[in-house]
Amino acid sequence: MFKLVIEILIAVIVILGVTLLIIALIEPHIPEFTIHNLTGRDNPDLKVLFFSDIHVDICFVKPDYIIRMIDENDPDIVIFGGDIVTDQSRLDKGIRYLQKISSHCKDKNIPFYGVSGNHDIELTAEQESKAGYVSLENTYLEIGNYAISGVDDSGRENRTWYDPPHTPKHLTNILVAHDPDAILHAIEPDRIRYMISGHFHGGQVRTPFGLENALRRDELPHMGILDGIHMIGSTKVFISRGVGCARLPIRLGCRPEVTLLLF
Repeated sequence: MFKLVIEILIAVIVILGVTLLIIALIEPHIPEFTIHNLTGRDNPDLKVLFFSDIHVDICFVKPDYIIRMIDENDPDIVIFGGDIVTDQSRLDKGIRYLQKISSHCKDKNIPFYGVSGNHDIELTAEQESKAGYVSLENTYLEIGNYAISGVDDSGRENRTWYDPPHTPKHLTNILVAHDPDAILHAIEPDRIRYMISGHFHGGQVRTPFGLENALRRDELPHMGILDGIHMIGSTKVFISRGVGCARLPIRLGCRPEVTLLLF
């Protein structure tokens, strides 16, 4: 009887494991389009379509999907949050991915901006220009009552945190930073009303015990923050789950994400 119980338990564990693996292999192919109103106003002044972390070497979300979301939602601006590739040898493929989106934005007269991620430190200004987005790093763009600013990413090794550029005080500051931990290292965080980021992939594989938090070297995951909207000090932060995958072609409880942010 005891042997039978053990055999049943093993069978259940194997079936559960195989089922979870199948789900994890399917999820990267099923992007989710999310909409977040960060101001709570019924009539937002600004619509930002945001996507991040394409990691084109392990990405199953086609640029056509992002283009369709642009067409269906008519944003005022499209912003890319960094990390074109994991493997630098696939950079040309990543640039072509962004070129398709850039070309469509140009046809619709929608500005396309972006920042670099920790995997983009070898990206040259020429390659960035070829990708078709305008860099927000260490500068800002005025749109209506908002100043959208950006910071560079130094990469994981010997990390340097760059202070955001100063923006006019009469404008509401929206900071774009690939790594959400940037808000913890800003010299004057009170100047930043909103921040939009990526980098964490939402943990990519969610576990019941939050192991995805403990395994990361970043700071915010150890506070239980991986994705979504959070108040960090006086700054409202949105963290995207990203589009692609890092290292392994799997996601679990953490579908790829493209987002419309309303301000």
